[in-house]
Amino acid sequence: MRTQSKDEKEDYEWYKLKSTILGVREKKSGGFSIKISQTEDIKSFVLLLIKILDYYKYQYMTFDIRGLKENIKNLYERELRNIGFGTYQGQNYVYQERPKIDDIVLIAIKPYIGTYERGHIKRILTGARYHPRGYKVMLNDKENTIGRIATVRKENHKKQIK
Repeated sequence: MRTQSKDEKEDYEWYKLKSTILGVREKKSGGFSIKISQTEDIKSFVLLLIKILDYYKYQYMTFDIRGLKENIKNLYERELRNIGFGTYQGQNYVYQERPKIDDIVLIAIKPYIGTYERGHIKRILTGARYHPRGYKVMLNDKENTIGRIATVRKENHKKQIK
């Protein structure tokens, strides 16, 4: 369910599960940022966060913990680490699922201006654990097409995250 917020100008997509509201926005530097608007229940926070991470699969995600109250911050930080958030280039809470061989993905082909190709991954070319612009992969097709895994935004994606 989408909610209104004073952060509308920041272009967040807001997701709600019980008492938890999380916002996601695409960053100009690459990847996505997750922000807490409100949370009172750790279980609904974890469930909603896992659904969001599954929807934005393979994308570089950072988590902004500034919205958490000091008395519960340690508990939520522990949950973020349990889910798989780590540190990268000075950012404390970063998450990106690494693709696997034979996964079906949509890649953007250079010069990354609207040329996309769908296929099975033959090789993962990005060696780093995280990559803000997306993992570079080679597809298992006749041309061995190379590109970065693209952001896939399905229509009605908010309904799928509920």
